[in-house]
Parts: sequence; C-alpha cells; structure tokens
Amino acid sequence: MDELIYADKQLTLFINSFYSDFWDVVVYLFTSKLIWVPLYVSLMWMIFKRQGGRGLVTVGFIVVAVVLADQLTSGLMKPLIGRLRPSHDDLLQYMVHTVNDYRGGLFGFASSHAANTFVVAAFVAYVVRHGLLSFSLYSWALLNCYGRIYQGVHFAGDILAGALIGIVIARILYEVYLHVVLHFFVITHHNKRTLINGLSQSFGRNEPLVVSYTFWVTIGIVFIAVGALAKYHGASI
Repeated sequence: MDELIYADKQLTLFINSFYSDFWDVVVYLFTSKLIWVPLYVSLMWMIFKRQGGRGLVTVGFIVVAVVLADQLTSGLMKPLIGRLRPSHDDLLQYMVHTVNDYRGGLFGFASSHAANTFVVAAFVAYVVRHGLLSFSLYSWALLNCYGRIYQGVHFAGDILAGALIGIVIARILYEVYLHVVLHFFVITHHNKRTLINGLSQSFGRNEPLVVSYTFWVTIGIVFIAVGALAKYHGASI
C-alpha cells in the first residue's frame, strides 16, 4: 500500500509540474461551473425537445445520479477516509502548483468532481448511445479531472476512484432507468436490446450533435479568448 501511495504522489507531482500562466487561466475556466452552462442548457434542450414532458424522468435520473455520486464521495468517503489533498499535505503543499491559491477542502479522496462529471457523462452515454456525444461528454469529464490535478487539489488516485464511482453509479441507475421508462415512454420493447435501441433513437440524429458541438465550441472560445488576452498582455504560452 505504501508503494502505491508513493507512486500516486509521484504521478500527481509529474502531471502537476506542467504549468504556465496561460494554462492557469485555461484550467481555471474549464473547472468552473459557469463556463459549462451552455453545455448543460444544450443537454436539457435535447432531452425535452425529443421527450417532451417525459424528459423530466430522464433529468430526474441525472439529478439523482449526481446527488448519489456527490454524497458518496464528499458526504461519506472524504471524512471517513480522511486523505489530505496535495494542497494540504504536510510536504506536498510546498511542492504542488496551485491556481489563485485555491486549495480546496481538507480531504480529497475520492474526488467528487470526478464522480459527478463521470456519472453524468456515463449515464447520458448509456441512454443516448451516440458516438460523438459520448466522446464529447467523456472528454468533458476528463478535462475537469485533469484540471483538479493541475490545480494541486487532488491526487491522481482521488480522480481515478471518483471516476470509477461515477461510472458504477451511472450503470446501476441506467438499469433502473430502463425499467422505469416502460411506464412513461411508448417504445417497442420486445426485449432489452430493442428497448435500448428504441430509447436511443428517440433522441434523434441531430440533437446529440448540437450538444457535442456546444462542448467543442466552448473549448475553442476559451482558447481563443485566453490566447488573445495573453497576446494583449504580452504573456507567453
């Protein structure tokens, strides 16, 4: 166990060591909640446009998934396990790079950011089953997770544990969701496969593309804006 913890610390320090003023701003924006409002809005738009009022069932499951992931990690695991964040570790707090001196709460295992983002990405990917959308949402989750290590507020192990928790919760709730939707949606369900296919097809072909493009456009806007700001102030990447 000691060797595993040591390897986790070394990996975290290695990932955290690649920083610059430019990336400080980019990562700070990517790990903020407001920057992803367009993504959240486009996701809700897709659900309600294709499912109407019944979309409340899908949204309700997403909300429950996030609450479960957040409470399991932040409400139970962090205080119970009590593993200090790198930014609060007696030794590492002087070695890790932080952004705007943000150090987070005292304990970090497991990462609620990783659990929350991965539970959303995995659940939506299971339900919609659209290649580009799944890739985009998992990229969003990974980007948020990387940002937490970059900011020095999580070990790589915290992130891995949180991501696995999110995926497991998403899978369990997805199985429950398949049983619940039979009472709300008119979908051919001769067997599980036709139910899954019918449910995914109910989201249409273009709507998932809109959600995916919203994510990548947001990424592009952030890079362009921060790059222009850095150039204006004479900063280097």
